Amino acid sequence: MASRFSDETPRLNLLCAFPYMTTALIKLIASNLHSIRFLLDSGAFTAWRAGSSIKLDDYCRFLETIPFKPWRYFALDVVGKPDATRRNYETMLKRGFTPVPVFTRGEDIKEIERYYKTSEVIAVGGLVGTAGNRGFINGIMKKIGKRRVHWLGFTSLPFLKAYRPYMCDTSSWESGARYATWRLYAGRGRLIQVSKAMFQKSAPKREILDTLATYGVDPYALRIDKNWSGGYSMSRALNAHSGVRLMLDLQEHLRTLYFSGATTIHAIQLLLRGWEAEKVRRGIQ
Repeated sequence: MASRFSDETPRLNLLCAFPYMTTALIKLIASNLHSIRFLLDSGAFTAWRAGSSIKLDDYCRFLETIPFKPWRYFALDVVGKPDATRRNYETMLKRGFTPVPVFTRGEDIKEIERYYKTSEVIAVGGLVGTAGNRGFINGIMKKIGKRRVHWLGFTSLPFLKAYRPYMCDTSSWESGARYATWRLYAGRGRLIQVSKAMFQKSAPKREILDTLATYGVDPYALRIDKNWSGGYSMSRALNAHSGVRLMLDLQEHLRTLYFSGATTIHAIQLLLRGWEAEKVRRGIQ
């Protein structure tokens, strides 16, 4: 069974990487396909950071055996090797797969046209860390024009508002539990900085208190240390809910499908909890 929704249908946009797709995680996603628009990442970057690599045959075998069809899935890229990335994409096409091709930074920009001949959407990597280099992004988007594009790991709001890409993804919602500081989505395209120190040194600004109230969070509870750290903390749950609210607003106002990355069962459960809360709040069927 596949999760098939139109682009306008509000759902929890979830991205998971192949290396983290355990049997239990697959079962959780499968049991919630009515709520999830599922995007599969090859996990090449994750493997590269760990000093390993992913075999194309293993990735293809997984796509053949997973009990549901992902909404979309990326081709297996090779970090820092555009030629190898292109060969993997071409091999997957020959095997009957329809992955989203990955255009990597440093690749000849002419390859964008080549990818669009075989796919209605392409993914662009190498954007992370380029927020100060509008020229690079502008050059890529000028070439792409109005065609569908996915920004890999890049979700700067000013850039999203300016270019309105078809898709993008982030795992930044996890930052609260990791660093005890994050940007809380306050609605209307606004993100406000929130930190543990704000609640321990003095009363936070009224805007923060009012925003927390819309999430059903007691600000006094955020004065307690344990609510700021760990996988089961209030901070992490609030981050997940905030990310889902932003996700739905971006889809409604920019028509950009914003995917939240998750690597564990509990992370997905938190995102699902945020989705259910927003579903009720917005009257989503």
